Amino acid sequence: MLLIYCECGRKAKSGARLYCESFPEGPHPTRQSILKVVKRLRETGCVTSRPRVRRPRIVGRKVQPEDVLAYSLAHPQSSTKMITVNCGLSNSRIWTILNELGAHPY
Repeated sequence: MLLIYCECGRKAKSGARLYCESFPEGPHPTRQSILKVVKRLRETGCVTSRPRVRRPRIVGRKVQPEDVLAYSLAHPQSSTKMITVNCGLSNSRIWTILNELGAHPY
């Protein structure tokens, strides 16, 4: 894509048109996508996209599945919501742990 862009005198619109003619099958880059790649190459020196910035994981107390099972056995009338509050895990994680261990929250 960058070679075609340079062949067309660094004109993205002409480059997009020539790319469509050169490679008729498959997806074709638009003028904007060619300009984004050129801009990224100039700024970072790399044409691949940047790694996604993710929200940092919350590092907390590691709750073992045995702790969840012990709590549910010690408090048989407790709901998964109560186990969630006391163990500090998500409700879906509580369900997963209990299902993996073959236990029921009720």
